[in-house]
Amino acid sequence: MAKIIESKGRADENSGYSRLFGNQALGQLISRVQATVIRTGNELEKLLKGEVPSDRVSTMDGVVRGFRISNNEIIFQAAMPRVADAPGAKADIVIVDHNARKLYLVELKDGDTFDTKKAAGELASMQKMATWLEEQVIGYQASIHFCSFNQDDKEAIVKGAKGRFSTANAMTGVELCILLGIDYDKLRKKREEEQPENLKYFVSELLKIPQVVALIRDYWKGEHE
Repeated sequence: MAKIIESKGRADENSGYSRLFGNQALGQLISRVQATVIRTGNELEKLLKGEVPSDRVSTMDGVVRGFRISNNEIIFQAAMPRVADAPGAKADIVIVDHNARKLYLVELKDGDTFDTKKAAGELASMQKMATWLEEQVIGYQASIHFCSFNQDDKEAIVKGAKGRFSTANAMTGVELCILLGIDYDKLRKKREEEQPENLKYFVSELLKIPQVVALIRDYWKGEHE
């Protein structure tokens, strides 16, 4: 998991967090937390790729050309070529199950809430790629999935996307790991190892802010009088 200590955030007074609290130091700390959350989501795909056996990691060109390397092939950051002036579509992960003759196109999220406008664009992009892939890999059926890695309730995933897609398009982290052939619980525990360090660092930085310390002392004093 990403570490707060390695994130910079915004140090200027124009940060929305600084305006929210009226305190630049606190605003920067919260900004660093937000930056770390974003980094944590970005690193998830790298962690998954690191757990997948290298002999199963393929390329879009290899799959389209029929260079079969395994019964289950994985393509990370999959993209189709541009067609004329139209931009090519993409998916975070494409899983090719040759035995079932299926193609799984996956958009990976660490959380369970979605930017609905962005989700609509991602869905349209993956639909475009799914159609293209079915034309290239004849006889295979493509399906589209939005994976909320830490959510085990598909209804919650759909709700987080404001109903932009159905439960048929929702995928849990457990389901994704089964398709990838990796241990979901092991990966979750690996990511949680750095949580105590983040908590300790956040509190230590919080206690460096005089106004925060003064408020804590006043609160503590009031609670124990």
